[in-house]
Amino acid sequence: MKEIFNAVEAAREIGCTAQKVRERMKRKLWDLGEVIPKEALGNGEKNEYNIFRYKLERFLGHPVTGRWKGGDPSA
Repeated sequence: MKEIFNAVEAAREIGCTAQKVRERMKRKLWDLGEVIPKEALGNGEKNEYNIFRYKLERFLGHPVTGRWKGGDPSA
Protein backbone atom coordinates (compact mmCIF):
# COMPACT_ATOMS: atom_id res chain seq x y z
CA MET A 1 0.00 0.00 0.00
CA LYS A 2 1.20 3.47 -0.89
CA GLU A 3 2.71 5.63 1.89
CA ILE A 4 3.20 8.94 0.08
CA PHE A 5 0.52 10.57 -2.08
CA ASN A 6 0.64 13.51 -4.45
CA ALA A 7 -1.85 16.39 -4.33
CA VAL A 8 -4.15 14.85 -6.97
CA GLU A 9 -4.45 11.55 -5.09
CA ALA A 10 -4.98 13.28 -1.74
CA ALA A 11 -7.61 15.60 -3.24
CA ARG A 12 -9.53 12.59 -4.53
CA GLU A 13 -9.60 11.13 -1.00
CA ILE A 14 -10.56 14.43 0.63
CA GLY A 15 -13.13 15.39 -1.99
CA CYS A 16 -11.69 18.68 -3.20
CA THR A 17 -9.40 19.95 -5.94
CA ALA A 18 -5.66 19.31 -6.05
CA GLN A 19 -5.09 23.06 -6.15
CA LYS A 20 -6.97 23.46 -2.86
CA VAL A 21 -4.74 20.81 -1.25
CA ARG A 22 -1.59 22.54 -2.56
CA GLU A 23 -2.68 26.02 -1.46
CA ARG A 24 -3.77 24.93 2.02
CA MET A 25 -0.51 23.02 2.54
CA LYS A 26 1.57 25.92 1.25
CA ARG A 27 -0.19 28.32 3.63
CA LYS A 28 0.24 25.80 6.49
CA LEU A 29 -3.52 25.52 7.02
CA TRP A 30 -3.45 21.75 6.46
CA ASP A 31 -0.61 19.64 7.84
CA LEU A 32 -0.68 16.69 5.47
CA GLY A 33 3.02 16.33 4.79
CA GLU A 34 5.78 18.46 3.32
CA VAL A 35 6.04 21.18 0.73
CA ILE A 36 9.41 21.22 -1.02
CA PRO A 37 10.01 24.62 -2.62
CA LYS A 38 10.89 24.74 -6.30
CA GLU A 39 14.14 26.53 -5.44
CA ALA A 40 15.29 23.55 -3.38
CA LEU A 41 14.45 21.17 -6.22
CA GLY A 42 16.33 23.22 -8.78
CA ASN A 43 13.62 22.85 -11.41
CA GLY A 44 12.43 26.45 -11.08
CA GLU A 45 8.87 25.56 -12.08
CA LYS A 46 6.88 23.70 -9.43
CA ASN A 47 6.88 22.99 -5.73
CA GLU A 48 6.64 19.34 -4.73
CA TYR A 49 3.97 18.17 -2.31
CA ASN A 50 4.42 14.91 -0.41
CA ILE A 51 1.32 13.87 1.50
CA PHE A 52 1.96 11.18 4.09
CA ARG A 53 -0.60 8.43 4.54
CA TYR A 54 -0.73 8.66 8.33
CA LYS A 55 -1.35 12.43 8.22
CA LEU A 56 -4.02 12.06 5.53
CA GLU A 57 -5.73 9.28 7.51
CA ARG A 58 -5.67 11.41 10.66
CA PHE A 59 -6.99 14.44 8.72
CA LEU A 60 -9.88 12.36 7.38
CA GLY A 61 -10.67 11.08 10.87
CA HIS A 62 -9.77 7.47 10.11
CA PRO A 63 -8.13 5.38 12.81
CA VAL A 64 -4.38 5.27 12.28
CA THR A 65 -2.91 1.91 13.16
CA GLY A 66 0.48 0.39 12.63
CA ARG A 67 3.73 2.11 11.92
CA TRP A 68 3.81 3.92 8.59
CA LYS A 69 7.08 4.27 6.68
CA GLY A 70 8.49 7.72 7.27
CA GLY A 71 5.55 8.41 9.50
CA ASP A 72 4.76 9.39 13.00
CA PRO A 73 6.71 7.22 15.45
CA SER A 74 3.85 7.47 17.93
CA ALA A 75 1.36 5.98 15.44
